[in-house]
Amino acid sequence: MTMPPTDAAAAVAARLDDRRDRRTLLRGTAGIALGYGIGATLQATYVYSVYVTNWTVAPVSTRLLANVVAVTGLVGCLALIRAHRARTTTLMLGAVLVAAMVGASARFGTQIVLGVYEAPAASVRDAELFSGFLMGTISGLIGMWAMVSRRAMREQIRVATRDAVHIEVAVKALEQEEIRVRRAVAEGLHGTLQSKLVLVDARLASLLSRHGQDALDDESRTSVEWIRAELDAAREIDVREMSRLLYPDRLELGLVPALRALLGRIPASIATQLVVSDSVRVLDDPASGSLTLSERLLAVRVVEEGITNSLKHGPAGSVRVVLDTSDGLLHVGVENDGELYDPVSAGVASGTARLDTRLSLVGGRLELTPGSGRGAHLDAWLPLGTGAL
Repeated sequence: MTMPPTDAAAAVAARLDDRRDRRTLLRGTAGIALGYGIGATLQATYVYSVYVTNWTVAPVSTRLLANVVAVTGLVGCLALIRAHRARTTTLMLGAVLVAAMVGASARFGTQIVLGVYEAPAASVRDAELFSGFLMGTISGLIGMWAMVSRRAMREQIRVATRDAVHIEVAVKALEQEEIRVRRAVAEGLHGTLQSKLVLVDARLASLLSRHGQDALDDESRTSVEWIRAELDAAREIDVREMSRLLYPDRLELGLVPALRALLGRIPASIATQLVVSDSVRVLDDPASGSLTLSERLLAVRVVEEGITNSLKHGPAGSVRVVLDTSDGLLHVGVENDGELYDPVSAGVASGTARLDTRLSLVGGRLELTPGSGRGAHLDAWLPLGTGAL
């Protein structure tokens, strides 16, 4: 029976974790135990050679070999009883004590075989066994601590990864909901509200066209004409502009068409230029492009902010928009030749600060810097493939 992909992945991860725990425990224990063994051997050899007259018994190599056997017995026992799978403190401590006993016994037995002690007294035997047991216990506990620490760190990383995935999923869901709401409201403004305004205007026009006893006096006629003019201005300017702010024109056709429509609404006295790299054109291709609606929307918002700053702090004679990609990032740059931007005196604009916050939510960033002699540069970098809020 074939396991589902999620179960298979979980099984593979569990096997990898088991191998990592085993490796950490055995390597950590072996390293500490070898260090203890080598240090103890060198220290004992030095003490005996200095303070024991005519000491020639048990060379350093023999004592080192006995300690290596002890470490092998200690580590081998931990591996044999699968101490790395212990989950409670009691089981961990029990496994270490058993392995330490095995290692100490192996060490003393090797010393007897190699002739370190020919007929050791009970006190010598007890001292060697205790020292070997103590060495094995300390080494095993340090190895266990290393394994548990790495296990806890691994779990923290996984929790952080799961949280990051959940956040990314939630952000993408919010992106889609934002796009849906923006589109619905924009269509409502452009369709329903404009239709109602047109009907009201037609009713007022009918009122003005009446003759005879139902005709309006001059003052009433003037008032109705003023109302019609205000309604027409609201319909053509306010409603249309609000609709465009919520959902820019031609956004579904691509980022470049939406920016061309945006730049087309700038006063004719300001020269505009849109520079698009080939890589962006490929990404923005309606047939096979990979830019999402949310990424296009955020890029348009960057250009809108740059144009707004150009009109407010200038006035600028030209606006240049640059679209390019680099290292998996979409670069959106807006340059103007208006009044030179001074970060000290200008402070942080609220619109720029809000845009910077939105970009940071998706791993992007925003920079507002002075131009070369005049104007300002607004540059944004948006990660591709993650969407935008």
